[in-house]
Amino acid sequence: MFPYRKTKYSLDIVFPNKMYGGVYSLGPLIIYNIVNQRKDWYCERIFLDYGKIHAALVGFSLQYELDLAKAIAMKPKQGITFAGGPVAELHTEEAAKHFDFLILGDIEAVLPQVLDAWEKGEKEFLSNIESITGVYKNGMKKVTRAVLQNIDDAPYPLVQPFPESISEDYVFGKCFILETERGCPFLCHFCAIPQFYEGKMKFHSLKYLKKVIDEGLALNHVQKIIIYSPSFVHPQRKELLQYLLEKKIRVSFPSIKAEHMDLETLERMKACGQKSLTIAPECGERLRFTLNKKVKDEQYFSFVERCNQAKIEKLKLYMMIGLPEMKKEDVLDMAVFILEMKKIFSGKLYLSINYFVPKPKTVFAKEVMDKKKIKKQEKILLQHLKNIKIKMPKLSTSHKEWMLLR
Repeated sequence: MFPYRKTKYSLDIVFPNKMYGGVYSLGPLIIYNIVNQRKDWYCERIFLDYGKIHAALVGFSLQYELDLAKAIAMKPKQGITFAGGPVAELHTEEAAKHFDFLILGDIEAVLPQVLDAWEKGEKEFLSNIESITGVYKNGMKKVTRAVLQNIDDAPYPLVQPFPESISEDYVFGKCFILETERGCPFLCHFCAIPQFYEGKMKFHSLKYLKKVIDEGLALNHVQKIIIYSPSFVHPQRKELLQYLLEKKIRVSFPSIKAEHMDLETLERMKACGQKSLTIAPECGERLRFTLNKKVKDEQYFSFVERCNQAKIEKLKLYMMIGLPEMKKEDVLDMAVFILEMKKIFSGKLYLSINYFVPKPKTVFAKEVMDKKKIKKQEKILLQHLKNIKIKMPKLSTSHKEWMLLR
């Protein structure tokens, strides 16, 4: 943790949600590290339930649509405010109405230039940053995004503080967040992540990752790593896992791509302490292919067999209802698929059913979220899955998320 020091310039980076979730967000950590490593600057992280905004320059990390209203409520009456994150990327025009400017793209390529401009004086600051690629102000004719050609060139956010005492709400415990890659190459029609990076992938080199692991664990005094990636398809993931194994470091993984995980990879994951895995088949095979997620049911069944061989104890499935073109037959198809997965898997199967929320700048951006139709699909599905533990969000919350920025 960077100790407080009185400096000439300061920036507060705000995560407008609870601290137990915000500590695992990489964006604020990147800003926190960049600012605090500059001469004459100090940065503090602020959360919905922790800390107070004091700085004259305040940034907001907008991860979820409903966070925008919270951010607006937290905005200081004075000072300069900016925002970034997925909501700013997807809802650029709307978000720009509420802040002095937005930062779009790779933050490491933009923030140093913004801080340089601030040091030249607040009076002309907003006009001076207009020419920076990745800066957008309400009313500007052109939207630009900053792009790092090689993410190894950016300094890694090595300092990752946690409160001294944490509750069970901190689901990953005290750990070090390791970003292995940026972007997603799979181009599913419902997902916005490929839009941020135009479907291009950027990978940290294995050499870079090993250096970050060694320095990050020593600096933060932890022995657990969370892999930060949309799908963990790093071309040297086996070598990375072997390195972590040799160092006896516990590892947790995000949702993974079942069709890309062979037995050796799964065995190394288990050896790193991972007892449960999460995959996202989304729905049954016919509908899955219309989403441009071209993975057959049989590929998932084969994955489960490999999980059994690797002695994976728990498997969580992310599925969706309310998808475009989803009919009763598709709901029944999904139920059959889930029951077959449960039958094959020798461990405990958990199910997360989510409501499809159309995202801007995706193929399904103009789709309507029909609550009546979704409730019918939910009823049919639950009737066929009575003996499976199911987690579901509130439909009203998902619908509010869709309505908020339409």
